[in-house]
Amino acid sequence: MNLKLKTINSYAVILAAGVGSRLKEITSVMPKSLIKVCGRSILDYQIAGYKRIGIPESNIIIITGYMAEKIVSFSAVNYPEVVLINSPDYQTTNNMYSLYIAFQYLEKKTGLNFDTLFINNADCLYDENLMLEFAGSSFDNAIATEIGEYIDESMKIHVDKNGKIKDISKKIPQMDSVGVSVDLYKYSNVASKELFKITKEFIEVKKDLKQWTEVAFPQLFSIVDVFPFDINHKKWVEVDTEEDLLLADMKFSSICLKDKKAFICDLDGTLFVGNKGIQESINFVNKNMKNYDFYFLTNNTSCVPSHYVKKLAEIGLPVNEEQIHTPLYPLIDYIKEKKYTSVYMVATEDVLLFMQKRLPNVSLLFDEDKNEAVVLSYDKELTYKKLENMSFLLNTKPNIDYVATHIDVVCPTEYGNIPDIGSMINMISLSTSREPNMSFGKPNKQFVDSIIENYGKASCVIAGDRIYTDGLLAKNVGVDFICVLSGETKRIDLALYNDGGENILIVKNLGMLTE
Repeated sequence: MNLKLKTINSYAVILAAGVGSRLKEITSVMPKSLIKVCGRSILDYQIAGYKRIGIPESNIIIITGYMAEKIVSFSAVNYPEVVLINSPDYQTTNNMYSLYIAFQYLEKKTGLNFDTLFINNADCLYDENLMLEFAGSSFDNAIATEIGEYIDESMKIHVDKNGKIKDISKKIPQMDSVGVSVDLYKYSNVASKELFKITKEFIEVKKDLKQWTEVAFPQLFSIVDVFPFDINHKKWVEVDTEEDLLLADMKFSSICLKDKKAFICDLDGTLFVGNKGIQESINFVNKNMKNYDFYFLTNNTSCVPSHYVKKLAEIGLPVNEEQIHTPLYPLIDYIKEKKYTSVYMVATEDVLLFMQKRLPNVSLLFDEDKNEAVVLSYDKELTYKKLENMSFLLNTKPNIDYVATHIDVVCPTEYGNIPDIGSMINMISLSTSREPNMSFGKPNKQFVDSIIENYGKASCVIAGDRIYTDGLLAKNVGVDFICVLSGETKRIDLALYNDGGENILIVKNLGMLTE
């Protein structure tokens, strides 16, 4: 069967006018259809799927409403031939009215002379193979259905003894339901014309503008034969809540953990927050010690590696010091490479002792005459005198080297964020107009280069809670990234982040990886 020959004169209508109020934190800044799943917007999945089954881009119609201008901008860049029709009354109407607007357009453009009409809601993701098989099925009229599934929020399908759909409703009891609709519909030309008549009756005669599209379907079922098409458990998700988004990320991610050998894991915000362990993530690491070689990264230079060995042991993770990677190690290499003999290092007493043992011939104290560099770490014992000394050196020695161990702005704790080194950097910048020449922790790729070289990019994955350090590090070294929502980053941050790429998986915590 040449599917494209059957769909070249077919149309697709995507109903995208709604507000998406249950995701209001995200939909306050973008329409739900543009929320990204695994680096791609929901709308992108749908349009790409329709194009794959052979529907010309110019035959894809999107009915917009809420934040229509953002969908217009998205389409102009990615799908310039898609037809966009705005529903100005989207706040006082429902998606049957959107379908009615689409039919009016089709009547004017084609005289309703086309082969097949596909309809879907803009908040659903579908596997492209699902759409391909659905379009190519032998049914002229069909509703894509998850046979055997029962979801309270979804439209349920009731069939007669011949297998034809008799009713569709959220209220159908489980004993009468054959499965749930995945909100993807296929209607022949004859059925489409009948559906248009029914919607016109609701809109023009009854003046009932607030109905779901599916309310018109039972009347259609009495006129034409419509059958459930079994999607056979292929991937799909209807996105209404943040939990739905997490499910979509898991289902549509291309990251395959079975192919990984090295699991490079952030600490703060990923395995613990402050002094409280994240039990689900701890369990994941313990269960998978035999499956991966674990390396633990921390930008936190207020402590030494042995501190983290002890801390992880206290929350139930036995690791050795060689597994702990901190910016202090590349900092030591840097000072040796530069052959510095006098460095003013702003750090806690424990960190100064750690550094001094490894740099026995380097002075780490303030010396206005001899200091060749200023090194800022995450100093939880910071005093005004240390700030004053830093400012003096940076203001009076314009060529003095200035480096920082990392750039994190805040440090997550069990009672909220507290200032991290990035806040200190900003404070010093206001006094001296100086920024560090470099930093050694995440996202600097040199931080993990040795691990990546040892295993290869395809065999490594980085997990962490910060997109601007952990995520950027993964991008810099070209490996997959798992972003956990147990620390600093929230879902709204990811919605606004435009540089994540498709090799990102978002999970509540690492424990979700075993579900």
